[in-house]
Amino acid sequence: MNSPFGDIQILDMTYDFGRYVGRLFADLGATVTRVEPPGGLPDRRAVSGDDRLARDACLYEFEFLNASKQSRVIDLESAAGRDAFIALARTADVVLLERGGPLYDEPAWLREQAPAAVITSISPYGRTGPWADAAATDLTLQAAGGIAWLSGRLDDAPLRLPGAQATMIAGVYAATATSLALYDSMATGRAHDVEVSVQECIAHSLQNSVQMWDFEKKVSMRGGEGTRDASEDMFACKDGLIFLAAPRSLGVSWNALVQWVVETGHAAGEELTKDRWADRVWRLSSEAKRILRETLESFTRGYTQEELTREALTRKIVMGPVAKVRDVLDDPQLQHREYFTTLALAHAGGNARFPGAPYRMSEPVWHVRPAAPLDQPQPA
Repeated sequence: MNSPFGDIQILDMTYDFGRYVGRLFADLGATVTRVEPPGGLPDRRAVSGDDRLARDACLYEFEFLNASKQSRVIDLESAAGRDAFIALARTADVVLLERGGPLYDEPAWLREQAPAAVITSISPYGRTGPWADAAATDLTLQAAGGIAWLSGRLDDAPLRLPGAQATMIAGVYAATATSLALYDSMATGRAHDVEVSVQECIAHSLQNSVQMWDFEKKVSMRGGEGTRDASEDMFACKDGLIFLAAPRSLGVSWNALVQWVVETGHAAGEELTKDRWADRVWRLSSEAKRILRETLESFTRGYTQEELTREALTRKIVMGPVAKVRDVLDDPQLQHREYFTTLALAHAGGNARFPGAPYRMSEPVWHVRPAAPLDQPQPA
């Protein structure tokens, strides 16, 4: 079975917000070559000093975003280096650029060397406009794109989503746009210039929050519409958080929860059996949410996530653990599916688990190869 991009040659000169684009193409069969200057590309996430955990995180992120790629060190400041690059560019189907990286400011010269290629330029706010040269980080782009404003609880400050979200979101959008341009280029022979603004990618990923203003003149807020029923929320337990959904519309879940509390003889049973909990309107109020949290957590804090989940399954209560990253890595279902792939980290040393393909088919169409050493191309 041929890989979708098995015959595609891509030159990748990104180093931050564009790194995931090449990774996606490489995992689907394209030959992706990182073109780097001597000494390597700039890395905004470089960490110095004694913070070993932070350094390891940077190295793991580097390995993840550059897995399956080849690498070529070329000095574009020298005549010999330019000649070497030209030889690569003449056969390239796609060239990936990023603001601050090699050749981003030389689009005309690059087009001369790769007249038929799709050239994708990735930058925080686009090539033109008042913010074209503005400084940007993952945090500021999440804020400018609106995703931080919509993340977290309504009574708390905007929340930065963990991980390199700007890089991941921009990578998905840039890969999609590049694929469309590449399809047309292969069909017609026309070259294409694709411009990707990371801020715009984030803003576009906010689902229907923009349309909310168009249609209803409402500004979307953190928490969305909020939990409707007092029971639909996360509650503290002995070793973390559990999620519960037991509104009156789910009578089985609510009745089983109350019965369980009463059977244990816990004092919370007295509150939960009051008539007011049958009033759907009252259950939507902030007072009901406050009372239920105080009451129910006095009960759930006596149990672990596993104990609560096991009992909930037995009693048909809609309740389950709120997972942390470590919980996902150790999830028995993902382990059974052999979802994670163990790779050797050439730069960090040792091994690490990486997410595998999000799907299983009769024949593999997705695979991960370790990143090649910086000064050596990796065999296909």
